[in-house]
Amino acid sequence: MVKTAKKFVALAVAWGLLAPPQAHAWGERGHDLVTRVAVRLLAAKVAKGTPLATQFGRKEFMLGHLSNVPDIVWRNQGEAIEKQNAPTHFLDLEYISPELTFSTAPLTLDLALARMKELCAIRPKGYVCAAPQGASPDENSAGTAPWRVGQLFRLAVESLKASKAGEKIDSAAIDHAFLTAGIMSHFVGDLGNPYHTTRNYDGWESGQGGIHSYFESSLVSAYRLALDQEVFDAALTGRGLERVMKQLGAADRKALSRDPVALAMALAFDSHTQLNAVNAIDRKFAVTKPSGVGPDGKSVSAERRDPAELRARFHDLTVERLATAAEVLADLWFLAWDEAGRPDFKGYRSFVYPVGPEFIPADYLAGMR
Repeated sequence: MVKTAKKFVALAVAWGLLAPPQAHAWGERGHDLVTRVAVRLLAAKVAKGTPLATQFGRKEFMLGHLSNVPDIVWRNQGEAIEKQNAPTHFLDLEYISPELTFSTAPLTLDLALARMKELCAIRPKGYVCAAPQGASPDENSAGTAPWRVGQLFRLAVESLKASKAGEKIDSAAIDHAFLTAGIMSHFVGDLGNPYHTTRNYDGWESGQGGIHSYFESSLVSAYRLALDQEVFDAALTGRGLERVMKQLGAADRKALSRDPVALAMALAFDSHTQLNAVNAIDRKFAVTKPSGVGPDGKSVSAERRDPAELRARFHDLTVERLATAAEVLADLWFLAWDEAGRPDFKGYRSFVYPVGPEFIPADYLAGMR
């Protein structure tokens, strides 16, 4: 997802150029794939034989559609909405945890802002402030994706609880639960992408300008239909979720494993561990001419080989990241259902299909509380 104008200005000051906007995370195919694989995981493993798996299976393609709403529908609803929408798609870990360890990551947005202000004030060696020189970072400076996941998780739980509050099932409440669960999938998918966890989100610091859309959209689009099955098979192993859980540490893992913000944060750290690997593949095999600055002073993206020729080089890493995001998403859906008291959906029947749902404000921001 495109980052805020403020971030582009800050990067321009740091690099002396204005980088072109980055593309959607994973593009339409990637987000849809993560979501539908998560649906299949519920049925095959995570929630096998439960009403949750049955109902989500019936809504598989609607959920896949909803996974792309934040990048497509909401981006076309005006500047005011986009200003709030844009920072929800990423978390630049270097700004809030220069140690790049989960143990030092703030799990509330207030603590994240406080830490950024502290780090910008003392400027430890190698630290780059999230705000331009002379300015102070705000809540959106590093991105807010984990808290967006937490908000939508909570909304899904509340709707599922409301659906069984009376004598009869409240179908409208379940419809809303599907809406928020489907939209939540977008931001989980974002955090499964290494380039949504770093300030060098499009490679301009390393002569790889344009890597973002090349990796997550062009390459994924170049795969054959077999990619869906490969991601599902990888997700069935459970290795991705296992790695994410290890990010939580040993002491508080049991409690943190039920915290949607902590899980989203751990997914971001797991993704960041693969950043050097994907950059190295790009430099060695894809880039034919590094990015730089043209005669007119404007930035020029790196030149790369056709993604159809290179997909095999990126294949294992691409499948692993998509599968890991799907595993975390299926786990979060199960946790939401469990926290809501495991409603049985008995009597639920609905043909509601929210094609262009209204923007959901980020209620965790100070101005929205």
